[in-house]
Amino acid sequence: MSSLKLADIAAAIAAAQSQSSNVTLFVSIMKRLWNTVVEDASLPDNIVSFLVQVLPTPATVDEIQSLWQELRIHIPTWQGPLLQNEVDNCLRQFGHGHSLVGAEMLYPPYRTCIQPECSQMNIKLKKPYSAQCRVYTLRRGILPAYETSLACHRCNTRYHYAYFVVRASEADSQREFYAEYQPYVHAQESSFVEDRLCEYFGSLMCLSHTSSSDLARSYNLDLGRMDTTNRQTLLSELAQSTVMEAFFLHAILRRSRRYNQTLRVPHRGDLEHRLDNALDFYNQLMAGTGQPQYCHACHDCLKFFRHPDTQRLLYMRGGTTDGVTNGHPRCLVDKCQMRLESMKDHFCPAHLHLQSVCLIRGCDLQAEKGRLTCSQKTHRDKEEEYSKQSESAFSDLTRRLNKDNVPRTSRRKPSSLSTQKASNHSTFIASSGTESGTSKLKLQLTRNWTHNEQLFVLSCGVIISRSTFFYSEGVASVKEFLKRVFPWPWVLPTHIFYDNACHLLQHLNATDDSYFKSVRLAVDVFHARHHHKEDGDTFCNTNNNPALFPELRITEGKWSLNSSIAEQTNVWFGAFQAMTREMSVPRYNFFLDEMILIRNEWFVGEQERKGKQPFMLDFEALKAEWNHEHP
Repeated sequence: MSSLKLADIAAAIAAAQSQSSNVTLFVSIMKRLWNTVVEDASLPDNIVSFLVQVLPTPATVDEIQSLWQELRIHIPTWQGPLLQNEVDNCLRQFGHGHSLVGAEMLYPPYRTCIQPECSQMNIKLKKPYSAQCRVYTLRRGILPAYETSLACHRCNTRYHYAYFVVRASEADSQREFYAEYQPYVHAQESSFVEDRLCEYFGSLMCLSHTSSSDLARSYNLDLGRMDTTNRQTLLSELAQSTVMEAFFLHAILRRSRRYNQTLRVPHRGDLEHRLDNALDFYNQLMAGTGQPQYCHACHDCLKFFRHPDTQRLLYMRGGTTDGVTNGHPRCLVDKCQMRLESMKDHFCPAHLHLQSVCLIRGCDLQAEKGRLTCSQKTHRDKEEEYSKQSESAFSDLTRRLNKDNVPRTSRRKPSSLSTQKASNHSTFIASSGTESGTSKLKLQLTRNWTHNEQLFVLSCGVIISRSTFFYSEGVASVKEFLKRVFPWPWVLPTHIFYDNACHLLQHLNATDDSYFKSVRLAVDVFHARHHHKEDGDTFCNTNNNPALFPELRITEGKWSLNSSIAEQTNVWFGAFQAMTREMSVPRYNFFLDEMILIRNEWFVGEQERKGKQPFMLDFEALKAEWNHEHP
């Protein structure tokens, strides 16, 4: 009986192929525009006129309205095929000519007010306001869209697609993002980016160090190009700034859901700094022990062995700490760690008065108006020398012509004699200035940068922590970093490799610091062989030589833990310096932590595929064991 019904259906479809195409496209379009027409007993004129234009078989207005009456109740739960690409092309090409018809209609997830203190919580939201926007997708190209916001007049709350704002006219109003998942990220006022595209951008930044500018260019040349023309008046091309805003907001939303917290950002103010408070908050959570893979263990970083004397089964977990010369601009005043207001500044707000001081290092006199240096002759000479060196090639060559009174004519043949004479003379002037003693003076023209980023990498390659070192990678700073990474003795690894482990151990002994007494501090194999003396470095050879620890050796020439993993990781991490060079401090820290997070997720996935059986250590069990052994 069922096969007969299917045959009858097939026969009906075959007999009316053109009409069935009309119905399928009609349902596909109505499914897409459902938020706009959900409450309409009859279709609005703009949508009817659009359907008359795009349906493959001509249909009258009455036929379209009748089709709506028949299928309206079935569209929300429609399980049949939908023509997504065809609908995208129709709306991209013809939607703009019919008011408020876009390939995506973005509405708030609520139709009634959700504010607990509102006296009309269950009253329908009103005052719709629609604005043109663009939606950048991973597989569907750039879509013309409309975002419609709704308002509750009682509590003065306006609900947008991604967030709501209470009393938006007030200076301190805030955007509160919905806890529910939304497929598009509201990157900029008229730009939405699909979450899968944000993930794609993040993966390319992380794994291939692709800059945001190159991502935008690549998207516009490939993923964003479609066969049909987008006739919306807004510029369709993806901008570099949109890539970065989408990346940061998507990552913040991901972290807020991970911590089960609500994201709030200022509704007004500079777009560049709108996320700063949220970034700072999640940067603090990530510092030290905040990486999701902090408790990671696998066959490459956790090893089991038997004690050679007691045969007791023991374990070892190893990792390496090392510095990478990434950094961000900092205040020129020594020991000052206050943030710069702009990454172009040389001084923080507390020391901004020093920007009018002579730029010669060590000079405290005020610079003369319109000058970089004070009135001292040697300082002024140094400034003049710099000015000559930094002037443009055109100005320099023109000055040489003027100096020798060389006539300017396009027909003049080159004179090797006059050229050589001018060249020799200018070289003499420059060299005589250098020999006057001004070369000993230093002009502080560039910004100061933080010294390095310190990483702790497990022996398998998973990065569990990062910190900025402002001034040096001294052993005292490394000690404090390790204490922040491992704030409780039961989370300490059994082995820590560090290229300067011998001096770190000497520092611990000199300060009578016993925090790491249960840890074996060793120089990594590479530095032990090539950077530490075989003779004359007795302390290192007798305390930090990795060959001292038999559990680290599997067979002759092979090691159980990879002590040089940080050197390999540094190559990957160091490539982010160019990408982060002009980022603000909150974005700089958040970006690097996010790159580590994405890389760790990818890396652990590769470990699972290779059978390394990654898992999370139970630190509560280790704590109980520690407390039992140290009553």
